[in-house]
Amino acid sequence: MKRKWQDRIAPYLFLLPAFIFIVGFSYYEVVQSVIWSFTDSGFGTKGSFIGLANYIHAFHDSMFVASFRNQIIVSVIAVINSVFWPLLAAELLYFVKNEKLHSFYRIGFIIPMMVPSIVTILMWKYLYDSHMGFNTLLKAIGLKNLTHNWLNDKSTALACVILIGFPFISGMYFLIFHTALNALDYDMIEAAVIDGATPRQIIFSVQLPNLRPEIKTVFTLSLISSLSGFGNIFATTGGGPGYATMIPSMQIYNVAFGDGDFGYASSLGVLLMIVVVIITLVSRRFLKEDD
Repeated sequence: MKRKWQDRIAPYLFLLPAFIFIVGFSYYEVVQSVIWSFTDSGFGTKGSFIGLANYIHAFHDSMFVASFRNQIIVSVIAVINSVFWPLLAAELLYFVKNEKLHSFYRIGFIIPMMVPSIVTILMWKYLYDSHMGFNTLLKAIGLKNLTHNWLNDKSTALACVILIGFPFISGMYFLIFHTALNALDYDMIEAAVIDGATPRQIIFSVQLPNLRPEIKTVFTLSLISSLSGFGNIFATTGGGPGYATMIPSMQIYNVAFGDGDFGYASSLGVLLMIVVVIITLVSRRFLKEDD
């Protein structure tokens, strides 16, 4: 029996309000930023068309070049941490057969999700304080010569920011891998065990190949998050000392809301968006599943 045309069109009508809000609050801003990137718009000023001047300025801006160099380091390490450590935790937990211990560890990995990220960042900022935290511990155990002004030294600032969040087991990414592992067909695992496969062979030859979709998802999410986020740096160093911890998203914020130069900030945002799209497409291509 054919469905009435009202039934066929109803799902689209229900989706329409959400789509309108997405266009109004997301796509419109993107288009507006692209337009502003070709102007000298500032805070409270309309600005005039200046062509590619902002983009030319960006490629000659030493801060922007340094920020992209820092971003590459931050993103590579962030993606590795986001995939490796949660996956390792999920794999280890998979082999814990005691139900009580299994539940205990699972809850232990998930609880940190309920703690606001700013709390974690500020705790680490306290640990890096030159008069408290790690320096106090080093003095207490007789290693005063190793004390350091961690966040105010160009040689250590970026590494310190990257270490925030150790041991890097994201609750959300852990849940993705944990759920995927438990959703695997147990008969497949059992067959491998009967054939004499070791736990190492089960992980690398059976489980990981079947976790490709989840690995791709976590890889993409962590990559986009590292390229667009700047919470750690904003709350700790502000991009300093000098350009040591500056990243593009932090510079965009400073230019827009510190200098009031919306035109130049928009051009930096457009360049960052292009980089994010290209890297995402390339990464998905390399991680594409076999037919």
